[in-house]
Amino acid sequence: MVSRRELLKFATALPLAEAAPAITRAQSAWPARTISIVVPFPPGGTADIAARPLAAYLSEKLGRSVVVENKSGAGGGIGHAYVAKAEPDGYTIMTALPSLAVIPEATRLQGKTPTYEMDQFVPLARMFADPPLLTVKKSSPWKTFDDFVAAVKSNPGQIPYGTSGYLGTVHLAMEMFLKAAGLKMTHVPYQGGGPSFTALLSDQVPVVPTLESIGKGQFDAGNLRVLAQWGTERLSNFADAPTFQEAGYPEVVYILWTGVFAPKKTPEHVTRILRDTIRPFMQNKAVIERFQNAGSQVSYMDGPDFARFLEADTDRLVKIVRKIGLS
Repeated sequence: MVSRRELLKFATALPLAEAAPAITRAQSAWPARTISIVVPFPPGGTADIAARPLAAYLSEKLGRSVVVENKSGAGGGIGHAYVAKAEPDGYTIMTALPSLAVIPEATRLQGKTPTYEMDQFVPLARMFADPPLLTVKKSSPWKTFDDFVAAVKSNPGQIPYGTSGYLGTVHLAMEMFLKAAGLKMTHVPYQGGGPSFTALLSDQVPVVPTLESIGKGQFDAGNLRVLAQWGTERLSNFADAPTFQEAGYPEVVYILWTGVFAPKKTPEHVTRILRDTIRPFMQNKAVIERFQNAGSQVSYMDGPDFARFLEADTDRLVKIVRKIGLS
């Protein structure tokens, strides 16, 4: 897990982009006060890892304080709903994950009314696109993916796995696999990716789907083993771990994007300033290198392109939720 100190060190080490976005006189009143980036999870998860360097950069370029607020709970749902209902003035934005799209549909499947909908947000940028990694400690008796599958088959419903939260990002990824394989495990939800990773390290759970960025230090130290990965191709740092497609589950693919959003009806000139400020940050070669060295797969998209991607990806995720009956 990445500590606050490491995040802040990373943030202050990032180089500034070549030029700040142009702001006309008519629009120069914004920003006039502190901007908040809401992270719907505790510190240490990928949304938090994305938000803190971005906050430092936006503060430098926009000339106003930019703070990160962690509003965790309900697999991200509490923070999502908070931002959806925030004043659409540009002073409250958010870094979010695919749970943003999953939670409303899963809530409906429970016969409940969602606390927010996807159309209450304006996409500003996609930052990362990371495949989750099925991870155990090096001391685990499961040396390979086949070892793990055999153990789960022999103990249906008895082996626990930890995630960032019920209906959260990697909960859906894990249930996709279990459904495809006809396996049963016990889900143990935590309040974010950081806490679930800590649970793995402290032997509260024997396996978690996590991201390289969350466990970077432990991965580098050789304390963990990746059994499989949800991407379409193997990651170079985990070349021995097969994709689920390679392991015989062609439909089990899940890419965990990290994006930046504002509430719907945020003035267009404000969202344009934010997009024009984020763009050089995410396209800066040194920034890309630093994020990648921290274990994040940089995959930038500007707001309009990200919106088109989200339309297709949300449709895909909703169909998966309905298919596996996640509720």
